[in-house]
Amino acid sequence: MLPLSEAWYRRQLVAAVFLGVFGGLFALAFSLVTTWAIDGLFGDPASDPWSGEWWWIVLTAGGAVLVTAMRKALSVPDEVPGAIAMCKAARVDPQLAPRLVIISVVSLVTGASLGPSFGIVVAGGGMGTWLVQRRLHDEPDAEAQYTLTGMSGAFGGAFTSPLFASILVTELSPIKKMDYVASFIPQFLAASIGYAIFFGVTGETMLGAFDVDAGYTFETKDLLLGVLLGVFVALTLLVHASVGLVVRGVVARVKIPWLNAAGWGGLIGLIAFALPLTADGGSNQLGYTAENFDTLGIGLLIAVLLGKMVAMALSQEVGFLGGTVFPILFIGGTAGALVHAIFADIAAPLAIAAMIAALPGATISAPVSFILIGVGGVALGPSAIAPVGIAVITAYLAISTVKFFKQQQDAM
Repeated sequence: MLPLSEAWYRRQLVAAVFLGVFGGLFALAFSLVTTWAIDGLFGDPASDPWSGEWWWIVLTAGGAVLVTAMRKALSVPDEVPGAIAMCKAARVDPQLAPRLVIISVVSLVTGASLGPSFGIVVAGGGMGTWLVQRRLHDEPDAEAQYTLTGMSGAFGGAFTSPLFASILVTELSPIKKMDYVASFIPQFLAASIGYAIFFGVTGETMLGAFDVDAGYTFETKDLLLGVLLGVFVALTLLVHASVGLVVRGVVARVKIPWLNAAGWGGLIGLIAFALPLTADGGSNQLGYTAENFDTLGIGLLIAVLLGKMVAMALSQEVGFLGGTVFPILFIGGTAGALVHAIFADIAAPLAIAAMIAALPGATISAPVSFILIGVGGVALGPSAIAPVGIAVITAYLAISTVKFFKQQQDAM
């Protein structure tokens, strides 16, 4: 039963409206600035996906050096938790948040192979934490609830429905005492308002829906294929984790921060120059890959997949600040296209949707939200929820027994 008779809960609902407005406006401004800059520097992959420029190497090298200097000048800790880790902790330092947002903007526009989720989670969550610290100390799980509601408001415009954002945040929530529905409603309210503002102005969301194949029809065998796709996801995650481990080991050998930043930052640009589909966060590139999978060969898909993994790991190691959600979704979608290219009997829409959902769903421990994102993102019908869900569960069970994957979860 909702505690509507309690003054503290009514205050939460009022705060949800404020946090939704703030989150929507911030996400809108953040997206407009970064998208304008990224499109101007790196172009639109949907119109010309192979137009790599040599000066991207200089841009990413310079960006890495600049971010290294900014982190030192702004007293940003060496270890900063990722967006998903902040959601799980349900706390963002409001004093540190503005500095993290500024560095995240610089990171994205200078070529980090990361996404926007970090910046918008920090801003929305930081505002929620700030409200509690200033006025509200006597409410059950106040800091966690307001922080998560702020994150939901900022996340509202990220996906094709505010439902996805609010379920994602609720799944990651550490709150155990409050009733699930009572906790969910303020977050959904904030996400809906944030979505309305973002979509109302732009007419789109950060991650849209992709028209892979309108002719997909569910068959009973797809349930078994869901198991197989879950195994493929586990193998992809094994490769991803291994690449990250190797990159961390190699980067750690160089002890000079400026040399690390310039050299490895330049390598991110070199990868983008050779494989432009690996550039920036990957949301636009995911759309291109999902809709043009039949024109991309097996060799190219493998190269893009590995290149994105390396670029993503390097971006994190050299000090860029950005989100991992969109890059992970891109890796999942590309891996799904690769599976279809190798095993043509597995329908492309199912392969892409299942691996978009299962890759982050298994590692982030938020299966419901990513099942919905996978099915909704590829525009499949409700009948696809079963095989996609089976893929997520299979992948999660496959990796849950391997301690090696814990590093991947912590890095997010």
